[in-house]
Amino acid sequence: MSNLSFLKRLFRVTRNDKTLNSQEARRLVDLVVQAPNLDAAVAAAESAFSFLVGQLHILGDSANGYPRNPISAHVWTEGCSLANACDRFADAVAGWDQRRGEEQATRLAATMALQIVAHYPEEIFPRVFRHAACCEALGMTSEAVEGYGNIIGDFDQLCLEEILDSTEPFSDSEVKILTSVRNSLIALLRLSPQGLSDAQHEICERLNAALDSLPQKDDEPT
Repeated sequence: MSNLSFLKRLFRVTRNDKTLNSQEARRLVDLVVQAPNLDAAVAAAESAFSFLVGQLHILGDSANGYPRNPISAHVWTEGCSLANACDRFADAVAGWDQRRGEEQATRLAATMALQIVAHYPEEIFPRVFRHAACCEALGMTSEAVEGYGNIIGDFDQLCLEEILDSTEPFSDSEVKILTSVRNSLIALLRLSPQGLSDAQHEICERLNAALDSLPQKDDEPT
């Protein structure tokens, strides 16, 4: 994704190992989830974060510039598992009401995913949106606007508006893309309304109409 380079900054952590290990990542994240109290959760989160940042460095070295260059099946699988572990890590620290920790974890999740699934906007957009929403909640307005804007910019650059012209039902992946873009536009209308063009206002209206017409799932409120 061309406009998300701000998330590609590598964290400054010393690497003592060169092996991708999503199993250990999941174990460390589980310790955050299962912590008996906040102090234990914070300590577990520090260990998990340090390990995951080290894994990000290793993944960045191993990904071989994918998708421009080939990648091994092992690296791709481990990368996906690590990105999912980062999502769970973000959920875990959010469960302990640690918004700053959630911001760091969501940044890590988006950065990890960018190493191996950057060409799948349905994988990137929701993660970047969650990170931008954390930034907004912390008062990091410029970072939030940048994240929301990057989603909208890539939506335009990748010509994804054509999804709205399809006569077929939206796939789950398409719903993820369109929802992230719609929510990003709504956020920018709240934070920086003067920055939206007439065309973007029109797209927002189209997205609202398309997504609001979708049938609700059984577990969604009526």
